[in-house]
Amino acid sequence: MDTIEKLEIIEEISNLKARYARYADEKRWADLAQLFTPDGNMEFYDVAGNLTGKRQGREEIQETIGGNVGSAQPIHHLFSREIEVTSLTNARAIWAMEDLIIFPEGAKAKFQMMHGFGHYHETYVKVDGKWFISTVKLKRTRMEFTYAEDKEGKK
Repeated sequence: MDTIEKLEIIEEISNLKARYARYADEKRWADLAQLFTPDGNMEFYDVAGNLTGKRQGREEIQETIGGNVGSAQPIHHLFSREIEVTSLTNARAIWAMEDLIIFPEGAKAKFQMMHGFGHYHETYVKVDGKWFISTVKLKRTRMEFTYAEDKEGKK
């Protein structure tokens, strides 16, 4: 592959990941799930490196992520990226990320807001001329929580 082909692939994958963040923020779970291969896999790790969740396949990704977010408003930011094109149909990347999950007043949640930082480690495949996310491993480097205070001002 030449330099132009490689740069085109990097741009296509960058746009794919941008759609992922936008669909998550807009709570378009069905659209987000369609960005994955049919057997796509997501894994979530806490700051200590412990696996905290796993989703397999488009249906599970759509249902469980949407169900976990519920009434909350997610906000995703993507920063620096390292994209390695391994062939015309395969690539991998690491994205620096930051997210906020904000629950509305009165929501039954463990916390009012979560502010997270970390890195997405991902693989991609191109099928029938279109790029899809194959695997996602979100590895957290920091997580901060804001808790609603009770009527006496205690957490």
